[in-house]
Amino acid sequence: MNSFNYQDYVLIVETLQAEQGLKMDLFLRDKTVAVTGAARGIGAAIARAFRGEGAAVLLIDRDRRVTAVAEALGASAAVCDLAAPDSAETIARRAEALGGCDVLVNNAGVSIPARIDEISDADWQTVMGVNLDAAFRLTRELWPQLAAKAGAVVNIASFAAKRATLFGRNASYTASKHGLAGLTRAAAMDGASMGVRVNAIAPGVVDTDLVKQHDAATRARIQKMIPLGAYAQPAEIADLALFLSSKRAAHITGEVVNINGGLLMD
Repeated sequence: MNSFNYQDYVLIVETLQAEQGLKMDLFLRDKTVAVTGAARGIGAAIARAFRGEGAAVLLIDRDRRVTAVAEALGASAAVCDLAAPDSAETIARRAEALGGCDVLVNNAGVSIPARIDEISDADWQTVMGVNLDAAFRLTRELWPQLAAKAGAVVNIASFAAKRATLFGRNASYTASKHGLAGLTRAAAMDGASMGVRVNAIAPGVVDTDLVKQHDAATRARIQKMIPLGAYAQPAEIADLALFLSSKRAAHITGEVVNINGGLLMD
């Protein structure tokens, strides 16, 4: 059986669009989008995808390389540590200067694997601070802008928001992603009457720099656990983020959407 190659699919679609002038309008042109954890990986792919739709994008990361990524995309950048309590106010001011936030993508995340009896308080707080607390504070701070524009929030969770990680030994990460799923549903209820939609994406194993660091045996072992037999590409997560942010998904809110090649089906 031939395996599915996402890059080939994208090339085919883009070629057909160019030849036939076909494109699904997601109505994202001139929207203002804030993306956290945007210096690389999934966050950079999401920022790139929104720019491709004509949105103004604010790329946020504590990694100073985010500035170069933003410049290459013709976008804006904010270098800040989202774990700092005042960072949300800084981002809100930057988004307001761009016209007010239409879409917030809470993508920033960190993992410090350890067995539960080996997790220090400091490491637990670090993981919660980035994965959950920062998403809450930024959503809260940008809420007035989002409400004024009937905007959308997309939280990047994980399949670990619905189960444990593949090999365990990561209670802090798992708990933080379960918390992010709960925050998504609660915020969706609050936002429903205000026109603000809140959803989350639960990726499986995505072929980012972190995954590429695994040795060949580990990569093969993980890949065999995925029914579709392949890792997701960052651009695939970005495509789903675009859709959930768009008016094409106007009746979708409070969902934690799987994109994991069948690794977890619910």
